[in-house]
Amino acid sequence: MLDLAEEVAARLRDGQQAAGGLALSVRYADRSVSTRSRTPIEATAHTRPIATTAYELYDLLALQRARVRAISLRAHDLRPASEATQQLILEPDDDRALAIEAVTDRARARYGPGTIRPATLASTKQASEGIHDAKTFLPALPPSEGNRL
Repeated sequence: MLDLAEEVAARLRDGQQAAGGLALSVRYADRSVSTRSRTPIEATAHTRPIATTAYELYDLLALQRARVRAISLRAHDLRPASEATQQLILEPDDDRALAIEAVTDRARARYGPGTIRPATLASTKQASEGIHDAKTFLPALPPSEGNRL
């Protein structure tokens, strides 16, 4: 779910748009579909509110051992980001989150999608996605006094 929210938010920011609402659709093994939609109070293109709303919509579906075939997250009621209102919050975590989004957007623009992801989504397979011939490695630790080779 976080990966979907990251992707939707990044695409909105790339297009300089803000979403007025989100819709989550789940397709089951029997090909039936459930959809839940929510219109937040303010339009946004930031990951945190999109992820929070996506998880709320997922909880509304109340999936209990359902055989899920696909999940999609869609932004609707799009408008230019310049016309979107923003609620001012005076918490340092919010400023940090916005700064991190700006850095990840620049890295994605330069190196391609999948370059930087939240740590909870990181794995050896996903970390190298989007980077041609990328190799996952662990840096060597400097030898300590009792651990010399």
